[in-house]
Amino acid sequence: MDSVSACASATVALDLHLPEALRRTERAAATRLAPHTLMSRAGTAVAHWLHGRLPALASAGRQPVLLLAGPGNNGGDAYVAARELHRRGVLVDVWQLAPPTTHDARWALAEALAAGVAVRPAPHTWPQPGTYAWIVDGLFGIGLSRPLEGAAATLVDNIAYAHAHGTPVLAIDIPSGLIAATGIADGPVIRANATIAMLGACPGLFTGIGRDVAGQVLVATLGAQDVPAASGAGLLSTSAPGAFAAHLPKRHHASHKGSYGCLAVIGGHEGMVGAPILSARAGLMTGAGRVYVGFVAPDAPAWDPMHPELMLRHAQGLDLPSMQAVAIGPGLGTSAASAACLSRVLALEDTPLVIDADGLNLLAADPSLAQRVRHRAGPTVLTPHPLEAARLTGCDVARIQSDRLASARALAMRFGATVVLKGSGSIIDDGTRAWINTTGNAGLATAGTGDVLTGVIGALLAQGMPATQAALAAVWLHGKAAERCVEQGAGPAGLTASELLPAIRHELTTLADPAQTARRRISA
Repeated sequence: MDSVSACASATVALDLHLPEALRRTERAAATRLAPHTLMSRAGTAVAHWLHGRLPALASAGRQPVLLLAGPGNNGGDAYVAARELHRRGVLVDVWQLAPPTTHDARWALAEALAAGVAVRPAPHTWPQPGTYAWIVDGLFGIGLSRPLEGAAATLVDNIAYAHAHGTPVLAIDIPSGLIAATGIADGPVIRANATIAMLGACPGLFTGIGRDVAGQVLVATLGAQDVPAASGAGLLSTSAPGAFAAHLPKRHHASHKGSYGCLAVIGGHEGMVGAPILSARAGLMTGAGRVYVGFVAPDAPAWDPMHPELMLRHAQGLDLPSMQAVAIGPGLGTSAASAACLSRVLALEDTPLVIDADGLNLLAADPSLAQRVRHRAGPTVLTPHPLEAARLTGCDVARIQSDRLASARALAMRFGATVVLKGSGSIIDDGTRAWINTTGNAGLATAGTGDVLTGVIGALLAQGMPATQAALAAVWLHGKAAERCVEQGAGPAGLTASELLPAIRHELTTLADPAQTARRRISA
């Protein structure tokens, strides 16, 4: 029996696979095994995991489990799971959306019927909420590439009604209606409490609306770990500290403020001076030795009463060549003065840069500025949200969101930069490989959190981290800080960007020096 392991962990990276790669792996594994072995293992893994989580009434055979079977191999997995639960004394109802169309699924149906499992067409009416202990979604798998319609859409809507009234749902492979490669759903979609991905997980479970509909994501490898990896394996994964922790800045006793770099944050047009201040405060909290703020607005504040450590200037008064990193864009505006600031920053051929917000909008509006980014010798990190990404690529937001992985890769290749495409399941792409971040929550959907992220990236660059690792670390820490805030009762509704700052510092300290964190806990 295959083990099922939780995989949506923020601390351990998980390789992700596009649907065609998983199909190649499945075909390769099937050639080494007896017929129907993979389907038998998949259905048994579902039954084993679910049986351990059934309420007492269901385990005692007094409350049924409903399994929904589609025409493909997902339906076959559901038939096997029904057979195995039935053998364990669990009452099962199996609703068939359509007769099986694959050889394996037809075998699984025959096995279920022979074991005494009752299978019937899916009815048009839905029983009262609470009738079923669990619902198992075996309707459609990772091959789905179109919106659900007709009877399938009606069935999914009925499942949504039951789920909203408290019936938990387990999805096999992927919630039906969710596109495995992209995490989008243009029609009805299952909302699951848990998803068991067979052989490996697809990226759609972790980006787009995948985080909202997949629930806890688990993987059943089905004993195929020894099958040769598909082409491109290892070039797409979730993000975890293993990808960046070795590059985190080390703090030494024999050091001084100059040891940890100078960061300049440029932005703050009239009415938007708070944005670069947020970024600069985040830079301080992430360990930069000195942080300067350069304002575009002529009447900008002379000092920050919350953090007087910050050195505030007019943008044109900053000594940019002396900086170890520059972040530009928060509250920058798109005026001629704003464009002049960006042009001056781009003249820094080797200095690590972070370009965000209106800095990105200026690149979208002026091809000559964009070309200068492409030809820079130094590292560049771009941090667009979907609308800014759409402007940079000359399309609309729907196009960006329809394939977030492809959009991030296109931007990384076009600008020769590390790109952070923000959103649920932020994507970090350096033009060669990509990561999907799994930390964070809805508390980040508020003004200023993007400015905070920019400051964190800038501070890590100023302390010498490579661009891709700085972006990975910053996005991960940013999300973990939001989780910490919510765990302590701040949000998600009403969480403010400023509240992230001490939480980011805490998460960075925990990650960079776990021994020191443990000592603090003991002494407390």
